[in-house]
Amino acid sequence: MQEGTKTALLVEGQVDEVIVDRAIAAAEEASPEGRIAAGLEAVFEIAETDTAATRSALCDLRGDHRALARLETCLDDDADQATLRLGAAIQLALAELSAENPDLRSRRSELTRWLEGGW
Repeated sequence: MQEGTKTALLVEGQVDEVIVDRAIAAAEEASPEGRIAAGLEAVFEIAETDTAATRSALCDLRGDHRALARLETCLDDDADQATLRLGAAIQLALAELSAENPDLRSRRSELTRWLEGGW
């Protein structure tokens, strides 16, 4: 099995950690204004590789308080607001990934609005 393939991620059961690590790494490399967009792009790329695994990972992520806390620190907001914003974005992503023909990129503006707190 090759490293980095969707099969390897599923077998190892690490998709949620991969999503968190890639999103945080992308956000850290971006300018402060581009952190959310860069993190979303990382998630889009993973979702395009394996929608079902991404959906499963996001479900698992909701119960992983350590991973959620890591992501929340990227939002530069108080803990309660960051939790609400991230939870809403995860729920929106799950809804899209559960669609018959999911296209997570098509929800970019809504995801961005939730993550940036522009609601």
